[in-house]
Amino acid sequence: MPHIEIKVLEGVFDAEEKARIIRAVIKAFGDAAGGRMFENTSAKIQEYPSGSWGVGDKILTTEVGLSIKTDSR
Repeated sequence: MPHIEIKVLEGVFDAEEKARIIRAVIKAFGDAAGGRMFENTSAKIQEYPSGSWGVGDKILTTEVGLSIKTDSR
């Protein structure tokens, strides 16, 4: 059945936040897909080391991830 992979920088989310994200993503997919998808969908969070991910010419670090997470825009 469906499997969702969520990729984040290491150190940005604690265990409780990761559990909340996984549950919310599975619920959202189940709501959108309907049927028995909620109970048959799995998800995992894969963490990448700080500095090993880039967007455009910007290298993402844990500090950048934390600043995005706390940005109040």
